[in-house]
Amino acid sequence: MKLVILSAGSIASGVARILAPSACYDELVIADIDIDKATALADELGGKAEHFDASDPASIKSVITGADVVFNAVGPFFKFGMPIIRAAIECGVNYVDVCDEFDIAEQIIRDSGLDEAARAAGVTIVFGMGFAPGITSLLGRWAADLLDTADSVDVMMAIPYMVNMGATINEHMLHSMSGEVRQFIDGEVRSVPAWADPKPFTLQEPFGVCHAGYMGHPEGITLGRYVPGLRNATVRFTWFEEAGNDMWKAFETLGLTNPVRLDGLPMSPREFLARYMATAEGERALAVEPGGMPGTVMQIVAEGELGGEPAQVIFEAQVVYADGVADDPTPRAAAAAVREMLEGRIVARGVFSPEACIDPEPFVLGVLESAGVTLSKRIVTLTDIL
Repeated sequence: MKLVILSAGSIASGVARILAPSACYDELVIADIDIDKATALADELGGKAEHFDASDPASIKSVITGADVVFNAVGPFFKFGMPIIRAAIECGVNYVDVCDEFDIAEQIIRDSGLDEAARAAGVTIVFGMGFAPGITSLLGRWAADLLDTADSVDVMMAIPYMVNMGATINEHMLHSMSGEVRQFIDGEVRSVPAWADPKPFTLQEPFGVCHAGYMGHPEGITLGRYVPGLRNATVRFTWFEEAGNDMWKAFETLGLTNPVRLDGLPMSPREFLARYMATAEGERALAVEPGGMPGTVMQIVAEGELGGEPAQVIFEAQVVYADGVADDPTPRAAAAAVREMLEGRIVARGVFSPEACIDPEPFVLGVLESAGVTLSKRIVTLTDIL
């Protein structure tokens, strides 16, 4: 079995290192535009390094041809996601990525020809298989399945404020938290303003109550597509520090989230802001007073009926930081999906998000246990409330 990993960045490196001891492949290729980074990782893991350019279709095809599975971590996905997916289908290669862009998720789902082409090629394309989306998507499906009927699923993310997440993730977040974003509302995908309709969420200790507004992220779109009977599926986000939320809303008011390159400027305001945030000067200038929250929380709430009465299923995943440093579960989630694909346990052919082709409970429990993430589950009925 041949595995090709596109990128030698932090997520891709994490996936490669997690999979290396499992012997689930015979040949490993690490491909990156930075051949030195690719070579260093490949040498560490006993693989082969190749140069590739994600903006060049011929380069993509040359490096993935002949692979059994390709894992793609080249972002931002609103720039590079679709060309690599199309290349995987054309080359007859099974594929996993961590796509976290709402507009690309919608484009993938709406393109029925893409799914038909994957089926005809006999390949499986799984997009959005990280922690969020990915584990959050699977928790949404699991929560809905625990109800007799499910009407809505809300995904909420609460994170301690940080300025520098790396230029690529900074740009992704600015893309997700500005302008019009897409949610599944009243049975259809609709545009709503980012940050709008803030909703209260009561979190487990020590996190308390927070209010989160709309975020552009794939879960609402994919859950609305793949979970039968849903009328609403939404994604909301907040920084725990309200000053951070205020600052990000100000970015949009000031035009700094504009993705269009203006006359005479070498890049768009959003690209500049994403890069500025990744500098020491940007980190200092855009900092806010820390709120003291010890980690990240993802809460997934499914509402519907159970036993003939209104009910909620509430999952909450807490990532508690060690010495103030986050341990991202995304590489473990992606690696688990890649391993299942290499070992033939994901058998459906076509294009899917995780909740459409992976059994949620065993997969989620295995990933979160390996990542040290605490998961709680509550089922609340009207009788419980009264």
